Amino acid sequence: MSKFGVDAETAIGIAQSIIRVSTRAQLMSRLDIGVTIIGSGRVGRTLAKALSRVADVILQRHDEELVPNDVIILATKPTDESINILSKYSGRLRGSIVMDSFSVKMPMFRLIENESLRAGFHYISVHPLFGELSNPIGETVVLIPSKTGDDKLENAKDLFTSAGLNVVVLSSPEEHDRLMAYLQVAHHVLLLTLYAALRRIGLDLNTQLVTHSLKYTFKALERVLEQVEVSNELFRLNPYSRSVVGELGDLLKEVVEGLDRGDMVGVLGHDNQGIQG
Repeated sequence: MSKFGVDAETAIGIAQSIIRVSTRAQLMSRLDIGVTIIGSGRVGRTLAKALSRVADVILQRHDEELVPNDVIILATKPTDESINILSKYSGRLRGSIVMDSFSVKMPMFRLIENESLRAGFHYISVHPLFGELSNPIGETVVLIPSKTGDDKLENAKDLFTSAGLNVVVLSSPEEHDRLMAYLQVAHHVLLLTLYAALRRIGLDLNTQLVTHSLKYTFKALERVLEQVEVSNELFRLNPYSRSVVGELGDLLKEVVEGLDRGDMVGVLGHDNQGIQG
């Protein structure tokens, strides 16, 4: 595209937009399935927007009377109140696929699994790896089947893939939280640490002293700062948070030593070509 005067960043943006529009146009077949989403916050609204392309979706507040459906998604916070919703309406859940959309799984997963065994619903935990988006096509959701959810896993995968989302299946809440401690918690901690360092020397995100690559970092940092409560929740609830953050401190020393001696291969385990690959 450079010969037409279009830089690589703009060309990639155009290509991604075309792919999203094309994917949306292909999502024509609807599934014979009904979905009730409990919680009308950022996650609930975005899931409703995505799934309504292929299913009949009801979006309701957590304090409204539950509308039974084939799929029930808790787009609420991981609190006892969420468990109480399941207990309160257990008679309406039998045979349904019930999902939570919590970012941290271990504190609640076994409680909901036990409730599913008692009440007779199929429990599959879902984690949308995105916040509020106008067009979530191409984004990823994680699925974790419980003891009662294995036989409905393919149905759940069909629901999300039909809506244009990518699906990754993990085997347990422990695996999920361990990975997310690196992919979410460590990411947020590093971005917030950078921001704290900039503020300490009197700079903010509006500074003109920004490199091309730093612009992308600042965009990610802006999203984190818009929802600092999410960072607080991830760090507080994920049982692997503190150990992973401790590793970051040790690794920072190793990276500095590697840079100082000009040997990042020894630290990272591969050369620059490997990084690009």
